[in-house]
Amino acid sequence: MHKHYIINNLVEFHPAASTLRDINNPDRVVVLNAPAGRCLLLLIERAGSIVTQQEFLDIVWQSRGMLVSSNTYYQNISILRKGLKKIGFEADPIVTIPRIGLTLASDIRISLRGPSPDITDTAFDRRDDARASEQPVLQPEGVVTAVSSGEGNRHHWLVGILAVLLLLAGVGVIGHTNARENRFVDDYRFAASIGACRVYLANDIQTQNERASALAYADRFKAGCTQHPWVYISWYALLPRASVIRCDRPMKEPNHCISDYFLEDR
Repeated sequence: MHKHYIINNLVEFHPAASTLRDINNPDRVVVLNAPAGRCLLLLIERAGSIVTQQEFLDIVWQSRGMLVSSNTYYQNISILRKGLKKIGFEADPIVTIPRIGLTLASDIRISLRGPSPDITDTAFDRRDDARASEQPVLQPEGVVTAVSSGEGNRHHWLVGILAVLLLLAGVGVIGHTNARENRFVDDYRFAASIGACRVYLANDIQTQNERASALAYADRFKAGCTQHPWVYISWYALLPRASVIRCDRPMKEPNHCISDYFLEDR
């Protein structure tokens, strides 16, 4: 059989078929669409870390030659969450880290079951994961539980070191979150008030033509200014694309934002 994952000893996830199967009731199957399945696979492969929205867009879609909007991303994450709930997860196993990304809940346990030697999983473009017949268990904390019984003491010593390092890394992430948000704000300057919107342009938007083009994007969202009045607009220097981020509060405050991307003729 193809390589697949066991989640909390309750659900089988088969990336090749993009299906979720109830282990206790094998006839109960939820079929995800391909992008939602790839989103789940990415979360599993990055268990213990946070996957940003841009990483989802780059790996799930852009690496396959597809440029999609953030709305497509949100729709597929919604499909994934509904599928997980339908297959039996009472609590949502996908945790949203505001303004950073998504990760799997800390109580999620995942084990990998390898394919038969004569079968290759070709449904996803991933690194070669050929391993021995006994597979390790991927812990959400990012620690791999070894299966070799002859190295118990060394295993516990390594787990202790890794746990300390991961704890220090987590403290570092929390400590630098506000600094990253402040740097984001520093990259924009107030440009104009359009309706109820306060529009900020990225610092690399310099010329009058660029400014006019950027403010034209803000005009499209005037109807939503009452709900999301803070608007941040930027260019992508290497891509024919513009970004519009609309928030219900300023970036320096806890907020909810919506991102949209636009292809441009330059």
